[in-house]
Amino acid sequence: MKNLSLYALVFLSLSCQGTKIEQLFSSASPYDKYLHDLKSSTLKNNSLVKDWEAAGEQALADSNSVELPYKELTQFDPAAPEAASFLFSAREGQEITINLKLLSDTSAIWFIDLFKVNGSGDLEQLKPERNENASRYPVGSEGKFLLRLQPELLKGGLVELSISYASTLSFPLLEKSYLNIASFFGDSREGGRRKHEGVDIFAARGTPVLAVSEGRVSRVGNNRLGGKTVRVSSGRYSYYYAHLDSQVVSAGSKVKPGDTLGTVGNTGNARTTAPHLHFGIYAPGWKSLDPLHFFQDAPELADLPMADSVFLNNWGRVKGELVNLRQGPSTRSLVLDKLGRQEVFRIEGKTAGWLRIRLPDHRKGFLASNLAEDIESPLDKRTLQDSDWLKVNWWSSEFQHPSFSGKAEVFGSFGQFDLVTAANGIQLWVKNQADRTDL
Repeated sequence: MKNLSLYALVFLSLSCQGTKIEQLFSSASPYDKYLHDLKSSTLKNNSLVKDWEAAGEQALADSNSVELPYKELTQFDPAAPEAASFLFSAREGQEITINLKLLSDTSAIWFIDLFKVNGSGDLEQLKPERNENASRYPVGSEGKFLLRLQPELLKGGLVELSISYASTLSFPLLEKSYLNIASFFGDSREGGRRKHEGVDIFAARGTPVLAVSEGRVSRVGNNRLGGKTVRVSSGRYSYYYAHLDSQVVSAGSKVKPGDTLGTVGNTGNARTTAPHLHFGIYAPGWKSLDPLHFFQDAPELADLPMADSVFLNNWGRVKGELVNLRQGPSTRSLVLDKLGRQEVFRIEGKTAGWLRIRLPDHRKGFLASNLAEDIESPLDKRTLQDSDWLKVNWWSSEFQHPSFSGKAEVFGSFGQFDLVTAANGIQLWVKNQADRTDL
C-alpha cells in the first residue's frame, strides 16, 4: 500500500507540472514502446503477448554468427511469435548497413534493433539512423554487434535481410579507391623499427589531394618524415596528408569533402620513392587507425532466388551420412555438432549455399545446402500400435492413444523419435521401434 501511495504521488506530481506520461517513454526504442503498448492493452494477459516478448528475449540470448556482408531469405509465421538475431563483427570507420526487403506482407511493421556487445557480454542498445526498413550506424570502436529482427504481433511473411558495411569517408584522390592502396597500415618501416601508421596511394606528381570529410585545417607544415603536410581536424578524428608537392590551404580554414588541400609529391623521407600520398587517421590520444576500413565498401552480394523460399519454415532432413552443423555459413566456421543421416530440422533461413536451421531441441546453426533435402517424400512406412509412445511436438509430454493406430509414413528422425504422418494426416513424433521397451 505504501508503494501504491508513492506511485500516486508521482503521478499527481507529473500531472500538476503538465508532464505527460508518454514523455517517460520518449527515449525508449520503437520495440520497447510497442511492447509497452501491448502490455497496456486488453491483450496484456494474452499468451500470444507473453510468447512475443519471450521470443524477443530468447533471440538476444541465442544468436546466429555471421560475417559481413550477409544476406538471407527468411520467413516468419504470423501465427507463431518469432524473432531471429545475428551476431557479427565490425571495425571502426565502417558504417553498418541493414536493409529489410518485404516480399509478401508489405503492411507489416518490423523491428530492427541493433546492439553493441560489451566486454562483459552485456548488450548496449544503439540508435542507428532509420529510414523505414533500412538502418545505418557508423562504428565508433571495433567490436561485436547483434541485430535482432522481429515482426509485430500476428504479422510476418517472407523477407530478404541484408547486413553489410559501407565506407564513411570519400577517397583523397580522384578516380582512385581503396583498391589503389599500395602500402598498408602496419607494414614494416626502417627495418622493423617502426610500423606504417597510414596508407600510401601512388599517383602522378601534381595530382590534387582532396579532403575526405568536413573539418578545419589544424596545421600546414613541413617536417623531415612527412615533408609538406596538412592536418585536418573533424570531430573525433584528425586526418594527416603527407609528402605533398604543394599545399593550397592555410591553418584555420574550413573544408568540405572534395576540397583541394594540396598536390601529390614525394617530399620528406619519400624523396627517393615515386610520388605518392601518405594518408593517416588519428583518434584522440594520437592513436593511429587503419584508414582502409574508412574507405572500403562491402562487395555486393547476388540476389537470392525466390525459389529458395519454398521450404522456409518447413522440415528438412540430412541426406549425408554424417554432416557438420556449423556456427556460421562457412566451412571456416566452428563445428557445433555432427548430424546423422535422415535427422530432421526446421529451415529458418536460406543464404548463398547454406541453410540456417533449428533442430527440434532448439539448437541452431548452419548446414550446407547440398547436404540437406526437403521431406516431401517419405523414407519408409510403419504401423502405429496402441502401445506406441507419441508426442505432438518435441517438447510435449509422451502419451499413448488408439486413435492414431494404423499405417503411417516416416519422414525422418531425431533422437529416439521418428517424425511421421499418421493415417489421419496429423504429423507427430513416434518413439523409434528400436527404442521400445516392449519389443
